Amino acid sequence: MTYLFQIASKYLFAIRHRSIVNIITLTSIISVLFGTMAMVVVLSVFNGFDDIIKKLYQTVDSDFKIELKEGRFFTPDSSFFKQLNSIDGIESFSEIIEYKMLAYHLDHTPIIVDVKGVGGNYLAVNNIADSIWKGDFFYKKNNHVIVGSGVSHTLSLKLLDYESPLKLSFFQDTLNLFGLETINQVTHSVYVSGVFQTHTELDQSQLLLNIEDLRSMLQLAEKCSSVEIKIDSSSNAKNIEDALNLYFSDKFLVKNRLLQRPFIYKMVKTEKLAVYVIFSFILIISMLSLMASLVVLLMEKQKDIFILNALGLIQKKVKAVFFFIGLLVTSIGIFGGVILGGMLCFLQAKFKIIKLGSDSSFLDAYPVKVNSIDIVMIVVIVSFLGALASFLVSRYNRFYQY
Repeated sequence: MTYLFQIASKYLFAIRHRSIVNIITLTSIISVLFGTMAMVVVLSVFNGFDDIIKKLYQTVDSDFKIELKEGRFFTPDSSFFKQLNSIDGIESFSEIIEYKMLAYHLDHTPIIVDVKGVGGNYLAVNNIADSIWKGDFFYKKNNHVIVGSGVSHTLSLKLLDYESPLKLSFFQDTLNLFGLETINQVTHSVYVSGVFQTHTELDQSQLLLNIEDLRSMLQLAEKCSSVEIKIDSSSNAKNIEDALNLYFSDKFLVKNRLLQRPFIYKMVKTEKLAVYVIFSFILIISMLSLMASLVVLLMEKQKDIFILNALGLIQKKVKAVFFFIGLLVTSIGIFGGVILGGMLCFLQAKFKIIKLGSDSSFLDAYPVKVNSIDIVMIVVIVSFLGALASFLVSRYNRFYQY
């Protein structure tokens, strides 16, 4: 088999003069090279954006979230907290109430906000305090809130504006004097103690306050809609998730970070899969030049094929020679494409050459992150397509009529 590979190498590299077959072969190598390079660069950019998204939501999402399968609010009893405390690796947890309300301030158009009541140890569960860029967290202050930067901008809110507080309004079912249910609009005034900016959609809609204040507004004593959990960074997240499901899966849903934002993470994976599919089709088209170069080479080497056969080389081995030529062309293109793509990614990561079109305070250039699994997948895909194209051409019997 070694001598067949040597013959294939001689046909490919022993270029004595410029000919159409050499030009087509060089075109084939360049096509495979640039196709491979493009896959490396584009997938690395997707990995970069995926990494940025995960880092952004690490600020606003907890490691795990427990909520009811059916219903909206529940009352966690002592056994509930005892089971949580019995799981090794859980560092802290906080009761949460989430509710949609209407927020308005002075003459500004009211907006719908996602009001989130959080427990006293919420900062031990969540890193939202790191995203506060104006003011402070409300801590244990009654009727004080922190709002997203988008909410603050839309309603023109000022910090600790006790003369013109932010008003939260919602509808509540109550019983009148005759025992009939009526719907009343309830309004409460709160004061903005801080503004956070997470660079996610939550900036446009979220508002945080003490859970006791929200319970008082909604008349939901000791109830909550979920419990958010933080785990020790050195612990095994999968083992903790299994333990949580073991204790709570009958009535509750246990959500990790991926399940808390399923649409966002699925969207990134779907787009990445689409890139694989699209570039695979592009590579299939580029393989046409490889097939063309092999066809021309076979036509040019008819005399050599006859001589090899006369020397005792059977047809199967002659076909293997030209199959190896196709593999060599593909391998050179893959190697060059991976190296060149990796270099471009390195330069982009270090010098931020290609900038984003829009101004951003936290991201000014395309992020890149080279993933070894993607490199392996690219090599496998391109190798398979190159091997298939080489096999189809080299096995065509019409070129071996002697």
